[in-house]
Amino acid sequence: MTLDELFPEAGRILLTGGGKEFVEQIGVEAIRKSIVSVMLGENIRTQTEPLSRRKIAIVSGALLLFFARGHAQIENFSDHLSELAIDQLANRKKRDKASTWLANWVIGLTGKQVQNVLRSKKDGTSAYIRDFETALTEAAKKCQEDFGNVTMELGFLEDTTGKRVTLDWTDIARLTTAISSQTLTLRGADKSMYGKLFERLILGSLLTILGFQRVDPATNDRTEGVFWLSDSRDLRECDATLLIRPGQLVRFDIGFIGPGNSEISKDKLSRWLSEVEFGEGSRMASTTFIIVDRLPKTRTTERAAERIGAEIIQMSMQYWVRELSRRLRERCGIEHELQNLPDDEIEEYLRQKLNNIAVENFLSGVSIEVLTEAAEQEVEDACADEES
Repeated sequence: MTLDELFPEAGRILLTGGGKEFVEQIGVEAIRKSIVSVMLGENIRTQTEPLSRRKIAIVSGALLLFFARGHAQIENFSDHLSELAIDQLANRKKRDKASTWLANWVIGLTGKQVQNVLRSKKDGTSAYIRDFETALTEAAKKCQEDFGNVTMELGFLEDTTGKRVTLDWTDIARLTTAISSQTLTLRGADKSMYGKLFERLILGSLLTILGFQRVDPATNDRTEGVFWLSDSRDLRECDATLLIRPGQLVRFDIGFIGPGNSEISKDKLSRWLSEVEFGEGSRMASTTFIIVDRLPKTRTTERAAERIGAEIIQMSMQYWVRELSRRLRERCGIEHELQNLPDDEIEEYLRQKLNNIAVENFLSGVSIEVLTEAAEQEVEDACADEES
């Protein structure tokens, strides 16, 4: 039996499953609450921190069950755990991040540590495992001396015989080491992943609230009042495209970019034009909306936006969604009740609207792994541009 077979599927979904399944596991209401908070100008990191803690707690629970299953189904499981991890690393699919992470965790590693400790060399693994096993044995012995004869008993409800699993200090050291490595890994991955998830969640939710319907651009035959997410054509890329009426598009590019990364904002602007090819060679008038977390104090980016006729919206503004709606009216003639709501009614209005939106569907067919890799690549590209 492999490590993957012992690890609960519900835990695996949180690592590299689909975006919709991820939201359902974390909790749709928790996601809705975070969406509203971001729409009210709160920092996304403040909102995603509780989600990260929840995710880490759930995956820690999955690791606990993983250890219980291992001890119940494999004789001397603890003695074979490092060997099973090495086998899984050797036989995993190249892009199977969940299998890689799980194997790394049980031998006390994160992806970064594989690079720094093992230096990604296969011949360093054997020596590392010897040192790892020695460290665990010595730590368990020290715990026994300092804290006494402590064991942890795990009930195993799936075992019809009623068998119970007992962990001694060595087992406990292995479990806590795996949980620690898991926490470090997920903390590092979540920063990129949540940003990309919320780009879709925020844009999908906002455009739906404004009265537009999401469609699949590949099959859509409507010519007005629709939008689609993550569209790209030729050299242009955008996170959402709104087809207001025949001949008129609005394109949205959103990024949780702070004032320290103003070059990224300017790079986004350089990729936008005022017209875009659409269909069989025809062209549509296109208005650009760049939505960022916060702009620097200098007006360099704003002047660049003015030159190409783009609009920049800062999510750090408390009522930025109303501001965006008003600019849509000015630029595109779109009328909506949100434009005239007083400050003290906006929060409740957004909450009520979101209650009727299946926000998880904005992530249907979206891979968490692909989104994370896209976010990491975006940062790398931006850094490379700044260096050049």
